[in-house]
Amino acid sequence: AMPSGANLLDDLLGGGGGGGGAASSPLSSPMAAPAGDPLMDLLGGGGGPVAPVASTSPALPTTTPYEKNGVTVSFAMEKDPLSSANTVIHATYTNFGPAPVSNFVVQCAVPKYIQLRMEPATGNALPAGGSGNVAQKINLSNSLEGQKPLMMRLKVDYRTQAGAQVSDIVEVKL
Repeated sequence: AMPSGANLLDDLLGGGGGGGGAASSPLSSPMAAPAGDPLMDLLGGGGGPVAPVASTSPALPTTTPYEKNGVTVSFAMEKDPLSSANTVIHATYTNFGPAPVSNFVVQCAVPKYIQLRMEPATGNALPAGGSGNVAQKINLSNSLEGQKPLMMRLKVDYRTQAGAQVSDIVEVKL
């Protein structure tokens, strides 16, 4: 169980600290926040839907932490066989909606006990009807493996064909 005062993801990526630093740069003190959801206020958003993953086995399942307007973010996760602290997420971004989306970007923020390394996405445009996708590899290293869970907050940004800018935040507990 996590300590109640460990609001570890506060203020990352512009939630109220150093003004939108890199996703892997923690900007908060873990004891500065009140008890509650450890993902509250990360990326400047309120509590979004939480996508828990039930299994804690070394072979982690696929999960879909974001699905809105036909746009989906799917994670296929695998543990490093040499170190259970390391997890590789193979992210796939797909648009099943009737119109393409552009300027598609996913940002991740993690608590300071997790190291994050995101490789560049294969593109930033999602064609309509699920006819193509964008892939991205996300590497996580949990320095407190077995003591604290993997968790992150995703910020998903894109522009619809009609020109509307969409920006959503979702919490993910892995």
